[in-house]
Amino acid sequence: MKKQKNIPLTFLFLLFLFSSYAQKPPSFYPYQGFHIGITGQAEFIQKPTYIALIGAEPVPMPRWTYGWEVGVELSYHFAKYFGVSVGINYGTAFSYNRDVYLSSFWDAQFGWQEINRYEPSLSAMSVKEILFPFKLEIHYPLRKNLFIMADVGIKIKGVFQRLAYGKDGIGVYEKGSDIAVSYDSATNTYYCEPYYNDYGVRNVGKISCNLLLGVGLSYQLPYGDLLRFTTGVNVSFNNIIEGYYKYYLTESYGTFSVKNDFIYTQLSYIHTFKFLKAKKYVKKQDWTFSSKKERRKKILEVLKVW
Repeated sequence: MKKQKNIPLTFLFLLFLFSSYAQKPPSFYPYQGFHIGITGQAEFIQKPTYIALIGAEPVPMPRWTYGWEVGVELSYHFAKYFGVSVGINYGTAFSYNRDVYLSSFWDAQFGWQEINRYEPSLSAMSVKEILFPFKLEIHYPLRKNLFIMADVGIKIKGVFQRLAYGKDGIGVYEKGSDIAVSYDSATNTYYCEPYYNDYGVRNVGKISCNLLLGVGLSYQLPYGDLLRFTTGVNVSFNNIIEGYYKYYLTESYGTFSVKNDFIYTQLSYIHTFKFLKAKKYVKKQDWTFSSKKERRKKILEVLKVW
């Protein structure tokens, strides 16, 4: 008889336990499930390499250049601290620049004049393409709304060039400068001849990969989305451009190559869909609100549960 009395009590206890568990709000941890984001980055691109072969003219002076990328990122976070992402970016595929050495300059009045200085180049050789980054992400909370993160991955380049030009496609890139060597007073015209030129070749039929390594911080905004700042490096495994340079007046020439390694800083806005999830959760509860402002305040409170 005593056992039969205990059965209803046990049933009520279990019912209360499961009821309490069912009312517990789900986790709104920001790094969970699918995300979509927009990214923008600035790039500080390594100097090209020039090697003299013949002649007394100094090699061109290589310079750092700048690039950029913007894109869309889709990520999936399959564990509390890990996720993967794939992106489609448009931006700088490679860029290089140099200052040319001027040993002499033609003056219409005095003839050839020695200068012996480097002349800054006004523009860099730069090519923009569609790029595809793939990354493995690691993130760890430092506090409630701040995370430290790191990523490693690859960037695939040359996909559309391969489709357009085939596996044997070759791209040619020339960047030169002329110098005035005579003047026609009747027509008020200077006649120029080539002074310097560099001639580079790229295999545009080859799909290549770069290594990506980055570290940074991400901040959870009050409505659940993430603002992420990352800095890192892009490492090329091979030269993207190879060719030669030539000074025509002195017949000095040599080789040059472009590897396109760079340091980057990236700012990203990541939509986590957590606000929509919290909104649906609040809607299902038997809560009443005196205004939309009060209801929104409750949604923001729920977003902090994780």
